[in-house]
Amino acid sequence: MWPSRPKHRHAQSASLPENEPRPTIPLPAEVYVDQDAVSAGHTQVAHWLDEKYEEFVAGGGLDRLPGKGKPLTVPTGDVMNTILKQAGVPHPWVLLRLTIKESIEDIAHLLKRAPDDPSIDGQLAEVNKRIVQYNVESPSMALHRRKLTRENIRAELEKWK
Repeated sequence: MWPSRPKHRHAQSASLPENEPRPTIPLPAEVYVDQDAVSAGHTQVAHWLDEKYEEFVAGGGLDRLPGKGKPLTVPTGDVMNTILKQAGVPHPWVLLRLTIKESIEDIAHLLKRAPDDPSIDGQLAEVNKRIVQYNVESPSMALHRRKLTRENIRAELEKWK
């Protein structure tokens, strides 16, 4: 049997209560992660991908790709514009422009039917917020639009069409 240890072996252990576990210090990943096993796993995945690619080529997969034999078109300008155009997705500012135009048309119709309607001022304020956002997002100052009032809404609607 081992001889009993004194209760207070050094100053640090004297500050901890007897039943409380000692704090643990986290070890770096290199100590407890088997780096050889990790690299072997990566190698196995790489070999699997190579095998699948070779099967694809052997099965004539490269011959069935769309655009085979045609020259590549390298996009010029903004890459994001090219990606959005190829996907058939309009820019966010274009979508915002369409929603603003629809809102202006609704307000113009409401002004014709009930020019004294108090909700028109609230709708104008909301549209003007979106116009400010549109002016920030649009790529050119030539596309910027003025804020709307009850007086200029018909003239501005023509510019939004």
